Amino acid sequence: MLTLFVRAVLLFISAVIAMRLMGKREIGQLQPYELVVVIMIAELAATPIGDVGSPLLYGILPMAALVICRGIISWLCMVSDKFRTLMCGQPTVLIKDGVICEDALREMSVTLTDLMEDLRLGGVMDPSQVGMAVLETDGQVTVFPKAAYRPLTPVDMNIQPEKEGLPLTLIMDGKVQEQNLQRGSLTQAWLTQQLQALGYAHPQEVFFMCVNTQGLLLAQGRQRKEMQQRQVFAADKVRW
Repeated sequence: MLTLFVRAVLLFISAVIAMRLMGKREIGQLQPYELVVVIMIAELAATPIGDVGSPLLYGILPMAALVICRGIISWLCMVSDKFRTLMCGQPTVLIKDGVICEDALREMSVTLTDLMEDLRLGGVMDPSQVGMAVLETDGQVTVFPKAAYRPLTPVDMNIQPEKEGLPLTLIMDGKVQEQNLQRGSLTQAWLTQQLQALGYAHPQEVFFMCVNTQGLLLAQGRQRKEMQQRQVFAADKVRW
């Protein structure tokens, strides 16, 4: 039993490493050849677990071979448009200017039920409101409403919005994020000053702290129910 447990753990670790080496795409949208690789890795990991007499290398080495093959195919897809089309296919228009492309649905084996579900997921209920619906190479359907049915944007109203970006996390669960301090050209002394201004003696007392691109510092202490705010510098002084 212990041998079976150890083999399962080792093969699990090997499969996770293989997936990580293939990048984050394998966790989200998959191209056809990537899906085949994922299925085969799962099968290769499962077989040696059940067969104790089978050497672990019989599962690990084929996984390594699949990772290498996937890397070669991905590289060829990047350097050759024809090869990428061969391996991944091309996007297909399913709806154009409110009209459903019947031939494209048949060619891609997409039913009207599936299409309507994808439209609802895209926030559209009426096909006549769709400017373009595209079946991507990974099987996802991208829906673009007609201009008349799209939400208003600042550009439509001649408004220039403020600069926006990801907030810079400074403290997470009591731990100072040193790399983010460097990214923002901030010092430990500056952080200590902000902590004292908010009533904290040590970073360990802070559950979460960040500063956004408008120069607003947000902090929440441990076991506290409110988020404290403090303007620490102007938006044009942001350095990340």
